[in-house]
Amino acid sequence: MKATATRVIAVGPGLGLLALAGALALAGCNSKQKPEAAESDSAIGGSLGDRIVVDPEKAGGSTSAASGAAITLAPAARTPEAVAAAKKSAADAAGGKLLPAPAPQKGGAPALAQNAASAAQITDAARKAKTDCAGKVQYSEAWAKKLPAAIPVYPRGAVQEAAGTDAEGCALRVVNYAVPVSPEDVVSFYYSMAQRGGYSAEYRLDGGDHVIGGRKGGQAYVVYARKLDGGVTEVDLVASGK
Repeated sequence: MKATATRVIAVGPGLGLLALAGALALAGCNSKQKPEAAESDSAIGGSLGDRIVVDPEKAGGSTSAASGAAITLAPAARTPEAVAAAKKSAADAAGGKLLPAPAPQKGGAPALAQNAASAAQITDAARKAKTDCAGKVQYSEAWAKKLPAAIPVYPRGAVQEAAGTDAEGCALRVVNYAVPVSPEDVVSFYYSMAQRGGYSAEYRLDGGDHVIGGRKGGQAYVVYARKLDGGVTEVDLVASGK
């Protein structure tokens, strides 16, 4: 089957940095393989490798694609006391102590996005029908509260935008938020939560982005964290599958 042209769409006005393709070509590209087979999962990931991508024109930016407004936190949320409280809440959520993340590897972030993309379509019917999960997302901050328990928003993170869907065999949540800790703190939190929750975790450096992602069975996640001005870190989080 010939590769399908990728139509990249921004997932929500505040999620311009994280894009999803509208035309998701999945297991139908290789119908002789069973969707649950490892080979099929690899094929799905390969076909979706450029489907969840970082927009290079917005990478490292600190403004909303929709309004141009700066992504920031109130001064009270950035005081030393507030930062310490956020870090303590993060450690408490991870069982009392955050684990140090392994040394990051350079590049390879698209492979982590492939996992999240392939896991988004959770039913055989959705895979065979090449369901456009990205095209079915709805925009509401409520989706930030529907993340897997092991992959939540960092404590005291200020949600800027959220989107998601559970329609037609899809399971996808995308959340953009700001937090008053460093990208390394964000990575340590998700590494610890992943270990505690039974997910794998790979840590990559991709330009200015700190990227961590992994899987647990049919579930996957990928997190992009980048440092902005004023002690703020912007985070894009994708969680998919069930």
